[in-house]
Amino acid sequence: MNASNIDRPILHIASWYPNPQDPRLGNFVEEHLRAIDSLIPVVVLSAFEYDRNEILVNEKPFLQVQVLYKKKWPVQSHYKALERGYRHLQKIGFQFKLAHLHVSWPSGIAFQGFLKQLPYVITEHYSGYQKSRRHEWSRLAQHMARRIMNKAQVVCPVSKQLANSLQEFGVDSKLEIVGNVVNTHIFNFQELKASDAKFRLLHISSLQQETKNIKGILSGFKKALEKDPELHLSIGGDGDIIWLNKQIEAHKIPSGNIQVLSALSREEVAQQMSRTNAFLLFSFIENQPVVLLESLCLGRPVIASKVGGIPEFIGTEQGILVESKNEEALAEAILQLKEDFRNFDLQSISIAAQALYSYSAIAEEFRQLYLSVRPSIASGHPDPNLAPQ
Repeated sequence: MNASNIDRPILHIASWYPNPQDPRLGNFVEEHLRAIDSLIPVVVLSAFEYDRNEILVNEKPFLQVQVLYKKKWPVQSHYKALERGYRHLQKIGFQFKLAHLHVSWPSGIAFQGFLKQLPYVITEHYSGYQKSRRHEWSRLAQHMARRIMNKAQVVCPVSKQLANSLQEFGVDSKLEIVGNVVNTHIFNFQELKASDAKFRLLHISSLQQETKNIKGILSGFKKALEKDPELHLSIGGDGDIIWLNKQIEAHKIPSGNIQVLSALSREEVAQQMSRTNAFLLFSFIENQPVVLLESLCLGRPVIASKVGGIPEFIGTEQGILVESKNEEALAEAILQLKEDFRNFDLQSISIAAQALYSYSAIAEEFRQLYLSVRPSIASGHPDPNLAPQ
């Protein structure tokens, strides 16, 4: 498995991670770990509230220890669950020289206690550090998150915009941007598989109105449709489909111009993308949406709101950006993209994106980061902290 010069496992602690209560939580964290594991051994520890106390162990695709716990105290129960999982790892022979925390709060609490001697880096995804969202979580949690990040060797936000938000939040640790990752075995260049003359758009998300602005998407699409009836929108995801259907009915979008999709696997998302001309995202707030990276890797331009880290990787060669909440601008962007579609080099979009966001590209960035933080983890350094064989 190892093509790198690091053969000692890194301990990964994930605040967000797929679990029995929420199988899709932190799926982008899991993708980061799959990428890293292609170069460096991964061991991941997570803990989640549940209706029973149990330690789940899964050895594929890498060792995962997940502790389920009944919550008695908001923070202490989570801390104790993580400690229980870590003691399990110690019992089977693991010791670590470096840790990687994925999302600072709440699982970073471990580094204030039983892991306080272990150096660590952080990958941060949470958009709640932006001023407009800080009211959504408690002052105590914010204080603890700040302490956790300021003790880290390096903090890796997934976008420059998030890095700026962290600095404003009071993070003074070294910041180094490492983006999200795409499984390019699934999301690679595919020729457009148009089934008719319609210009087809796709939106896949959690369907949360508070963040994804589904009503705005439908309104903007309807405005564009009034000027060009040869448009089609496929929209869906793992959110409330009943609510979505009610919104479609309220916006009076003809059934021949819209398709509702249920929750899809990654392979099914790629299949849908291959049939559409462009991906559409009109969010109020984002960091670095993986679904846009996937669209680019597959070779499809995007229409997206100019929020979060999106302007950092979407330029005129990748699509069109519009102001958040401006439904008229969204409608115009849809019509403009249709008119200019032939000017987009779909294969070039794919090649450029895969070079930046593939497993190999992101794994190498983390390998260099780990070695800069903890040189002694490299092969050849005498060290007793080896994983059990």
